[in-house]
Amino acid sequence: MADISEEDGPATPPAALQNLPRPKVERPRRLGLSLVWLVPIVALIVAGSLFVRTVILVGPRIDIEFATADGIEPGKTDVRYKEVIVGKVQTVSLRGDRKRVIVTVRLDRSAAGLAVKDTQFWVVRPRVGAGGISGLGTLLSGAYIGTDAGESTEPRDSFVGLEGPPFVLRGEPGSVFVLRADDLGSLEVGSPVLYRRIRVGRVVGYTLDPAIDEIAVRVFVEAPYHTLVTPQTRFWNASGVDLQLSASGLTLNAQSVASVLAGGIAFEMPRGVPKAAPARPESRFVLFNDRRAALAPEDGPPIPVRMIFDQTARGLGENAPIDFLGVEIGRVRTVSLDYDAKRQRFPVRVMADIYPLRLGAVRGALFKGTDGDPAAELAVLKSMVERGLRAQLRTGNLLTGQLYVALDFTAKNTKATATITDGTIDLPTAPGTLSEVQSQVAEIVQKMSKVPFEQIGNNLASTLGQANAAIAQLTPEARKALSEASAAIAQLTPEAQKTLAEVERTLNRAQASLDSLDRNLTSPNAPLQRNVEETMEELHRAAQSLRILSDYLQLHPESLLRGKPGDAALPTGRSKP
Repeated sequence: MADISEEDGPATPPAALQNLPRPKVERPRRLGLSLVWLVPIVALIVAGSLFVRTVILVGPRIDIEFATADGIEPGKTDVRYKEVIVGKVQTVSLRGDRKRVIVTVRLDRSAAGLAVKDTQFWVVRPRVGAGGISGLGTLLSGAYIGTDAGESTEPRDSFVGLEGPPFVLRGEPGSVFVLRADDLGSLEVGSPVLYRRIRVGRVVGYTLDPAIDEIAVRVFVEAPYHTLVTPQTRFWNASGVDLQLSASGLTLNAQSVASVLAGGIAFEMPRGVPKAAPARPESRFVLFNDRRAALAPEDGPPIPVRMIFDQTARGLGENAPIDFLGVEIGRVRTVSLDYDAKRQRFPVRVMADIYPLRLGAVRGALFKGTDGDPAAELAVLKSMVERGLRAQLRTGNLLTGQLYVALDFTAKNTKATATITDGTIDLPTAPGTLSEVQSQVAEIVQKMSKVPFEQIGNNLASTLGQANAAIAQLTPEARKALSEASAAIAQLTPEAQKTLAEVERTLNRAQASLDSLDRNLTSPNAPLQRNVEETMEELHRAAQSLRILSDYLQLHPESLLRGKPGDAALPTGRSKP
């Protein structure tokens, strides 16, 4: 085959190829878009929207630490503020030491302001406590995380959740007050605060200060009732039922049913005190034990006194009242035994406090010019002792046998002076009413035991015998006198005869009475004789009973108030005489 070169010109195609159609060439459009590019374009749009949502619409991500994840589910549990959903739980995981759980929450962009330093979070569940039942709505909707927005401007992304809801939310109308107490009693967080038995607040917390050994109870009084609290308001513990059995009698006081079951605090204004401006928040008050102590007038500084009693002080205890002419002016602090080496006796030492302010208007006249000076007030009491002021133990309640100390002026006691030692005045004492009754009964019994009842009975029997003999001798002479009088009657006038007839009938009745008396006296079975013998026997038994009573009272003087205890059980086969 000959070679064909380009220099020879275009080659002639073979005959078979000459009949083929010639190809038509078209240039592609430069602006055309293939459907293949639709998928990446949509993906870019979705990614862009997610980016915009993440960057612009979604709020910050925070971690909340709880003790347990009970009721919390990732992707389902909401975060709410004032019952508005402001976020959702994303993940729940354990902390590194496995002691607590970390709940990761994504907040909405509109709620980004909640992620600040002092915001509080807690899990809302059904709860039953002293403040009542809460969270019942979660029985159907499930648990959620509650939020109390903070007021700080410092952002934060890590929080420690509360174990329970706070009892005072920020912005809740009302005021918080602090009460100083020595004993918490049955109070708990959530216990009600009452005003005239109406619930107006609640206890929101309490702390113990070991430095001063005092409990600080924080209470929240809701608006508008917080304006009822003034600097003169008195608070007291109204927990349970206050039942007191003292020398003053039986006292029963109770507040609402809620306070009886869960404890509570009540407050009130003392009577006669003008209403002042409302107290400031965080004001401090004293929490009294009961209403009586809370509303009592101001006691002021006390005067310490010491009293020594030579009689038993059974029934006299701490806080027993000190009464001055019917007015309670003090309280007993301690009751203890003392020893008197000179007399070899064990007297009872009573330490007490007297409050001069309780005397009211009398204090101005009694302690005039003292100006509250303790030394001057002690001098006034000393002068009152010189005028006859004495302390006595008296029975305040016959049922319980409780005693109280009475201060009274007695004229029978000898003169005494009060000594003052280290600011404490020694008040002289006098025997109480019970001791006087016991001594009087013992004296009466002693005198009755000296009466010779047997000798009196014998003398009476001898006198009756002599009277019987005399009547027997006078009877014949009386009959003779009657016969002579009958003969003389016939010679008298009708009026005189009538008078003498009356006299005769009278004498006959007297004679009959004398005869009957003679028979009663001379007959061994005569009623008069029997009555005399029975009377003598009764007198003998009475004398014996008085001797037994005297001996028993000397051994058991307390039986005058409490009675004789029951007889011991008799041995089998023996009968009580």
